[in-house]
Amino acid sequence: MNDRAKIKILHVQLFPMLSGVQRVTLEELRRLDPNIYDRHLLTCEPGPLTDAAQQMGVTCHSESRLIRSLSPLNDYKAYCGLRDLMRKHRFDIVHTHSSKTGVLGRLAAAAAGVPHVVHTVHGFAFPAARRAAVRRFYQWCERRCGKVTDALVCLNPNDRQIAIDDLGIDPRRVHLIPNGVDTTQFKPHSDADLRHRLRRETLPGDAGLPVVMMVGRLWNQKNPLAFVQAAIEILGRGVRAEFYLVGEGDLRPRLEQEIAAAGCGDRIHLLGWRDDVAALLPLADVMVLPSLWEGMPLVLLESQSSAVPVVASNIPGNRECVNDGVDGYLVPPRDIVELAQRIGELIQDDELRRRMGATAREKVIAQFDIRQRFATMTDIYAQMMGRAQAARTPVLGDLASDTAHSHASSAAR
Repeated sequence: MNDRAKIKILHVQLFPMLSGVQRVTLEELRRLDPNIYDRHLLTCEPGPLTDAAQQMGVTCHSESRLIRSLSPLNDYKAYCGLRDLMRKHRFDIVHTHSSKTGVLGRLAAAAAGVPHVVHTVHGFAFPAARRAAVRRFYQWCERRCGKVTDALVCLNPNDRQIAIDDLGIDPRRVHLIPNGVDTTQFKPHSDADLRHRLRRETLPGDAGLPVVMMVGRLWNQKNPLAFVQAAIEILGRGVRAEFYLVGEGDLRPRLEQEIAAAGCGDRIHLLGWRDDVAALLPLADVMVLPSLWEGMPLVLLESQSSAVPVVASNIPGNRECVNDGVDGYLVPPRDIVELAQRIGELIQDDELRRRMGATAREKVIAQFDIRQRFATMTDIYAQMMGRAQAARTPVLGDLASDTAHSHASSAAR
């Protein structure tokens, strides 16, 4: 099939790093049949994500004016750049991800006349905004973009309900498709001696102590300060453990100050960005994610697939991943005392960790298979391409309901 006969699809991401959101996109691009799809990816600049995509034969583009912070003039220029690129390449489908790229990318796609626009919500940001004016502005942006979105993909039921109730998006266009994991890639070590040796070779701390880990970008949403403060409190009680924070971001200087002020630099380690997360996760004894908002964090599912119990904030997205007290713990957001208590319980109870970890992996295998997610996503693409733009068939809407029903039934079991 020549390139013009293929379905030309563009995924739009902001950053070219390989964190959870970006790895979802990379996996979707990897699984699209290159004999059917002409695959493209756009980010703000080249980086690990685009390097990995290019190795798979994906055509990569960049728009340097696409930045995270709000800047009306710069954002307008980025919008124009996106619109012009989309017009030039005449994409059949544009699929955007996350908030800022979702707004600019969807509006640009509409202006460029792209026939089909898809957006994945990796957690709505506006409900967590503390200032009412900011919350109303972000909500207005999402509502406006919802009018030009043919398929809105939500990772958890709460975000789907927000899209329908608060943003007024037609339920037939809102699809609940939970994240999925390749359980053959993310799996526990069966050899304890090998695991200990890999810890010694890979991590800077004492390989004989329990390992508590957080993987995520060092910015407000992920709330890494809560992880560091909980670690300081636990260590202050004389509990022996190693704490590792995997990620990079604007909050790193603040975290370094907190760690230094507490004199815990020998037990709390900032590892920066790593491209070997699949190898790191089974080395952990406890995974922590104290986020303030999420879509459905991939790292929780990947940790559970690796038989690592998790302690996470009790927010939409996280609570769809964790059965509290069964395969991990949910704690109130920003509650450092409760966070430290639950982490401490798992550090000091080997049997509890083993039992929760085994239960977590069984759940992921049963409910969060990456193949099911990909099949549903490609069904949406195929149905959009097989119908007229104005004729929205009920089948597309039924996908969301069917997926939600299947997921709920699995959870009930």
